[in-house]
Amino acid sequence: MQYFVNYNGNILSADQPLFTAANRAFRYGDAVFETIRMMHGEILFFEKHLDRLQRSMKLLGMETHSDIDFHKLYLAIRHLDQANKLGGNGRIRLEVFRNDGGLYTPQTNAVSYLIEAAPLTTKEYILNDTGLKIELYTEIKKPVSRLSNLKSANALYYVMAGLHKREHGLDDCLVLNTDDNIAEAISSNLFLVKGEQLITPSLDQACVAGVMRESIVQQANEQGAPVTETSITVKDLLEADEVFLTDVIHGLRWVGAFRNKRYFNTRSRQLLQSINLQQARKD
Repeated sequence: MQYFVNYNGNILSADQPLFTAANRAFRYGDAVFETIRMMHGEILFFEKHLDRLQRSMKLLGMETHSDIDFHKLYLAIRHLDQANKLGGNGRIRLEVFRNDGGLYTPQTNAVSYLIEAAPLTTKEYILNDTGLKIELYTEIKKPVSRLSNLKSANALYYVMAGLHKREHGLDDCLVLNTDDNIAEAISSNLFLVKGEQLITPSLDQACVAGVMRESIVQQANEQGAPVTETSITVKDLLEADEVFLTDVIHGLRWVGAFRNKRYFNTRSRQLLQSINLQQARKD
């Protein structure tokens, strides 16, 4: 089947070349992106994605773009949904990159954007049957800075962790920051359950400011059971009752094993049911 992309408002074949070698996302990783879930025709957490994208662009000194607007982007994504025959269920990637020109120092802060849309078979968040097997990736550590919270095209930490995962037959890896605390997983945020307490690395621990992470923290606060945002060590991981990973594509995935430690999934299951119920009410 032929798929299409939206490049600066133009609908083009996905297999058509779009950029030259001067593209700054290619040359320098000078880009930020959002991975967005469409479910039952709805763009989940769209306002949170757009807010994070605009904050990221501002931090990087990128100019605004007339199409980076709630209404225009919503219509553009729905158009791709129809063009690619996704049936209202898919993975959307929206990438914004600085326009060509300059070496490390840009000649312009104007931007372009690309929207991709791919099908997903599941029409709701489903908890994994078998718990994930995870380990630490320790060879390269993620620096703690304001850039650490961005979803940027600078993803070599995660690429290397992904290679480690594949080489060791793991389901995921946890990335350490330069203080030797656990920041996150390869493409997910990390949560621990210890007794009644829900714990996640704080944003000053170099984790990406995940949209699903934000949603769970917000939901917990509204229910009067605030999440503890702090530094997390291997000791904390080994003392936890449950461990789970969150992202907008999968929702929530529970971890079954870390080293010799085994985990339950009671709270994980309840949280995912609550997320699905919340989305159903919006539909």
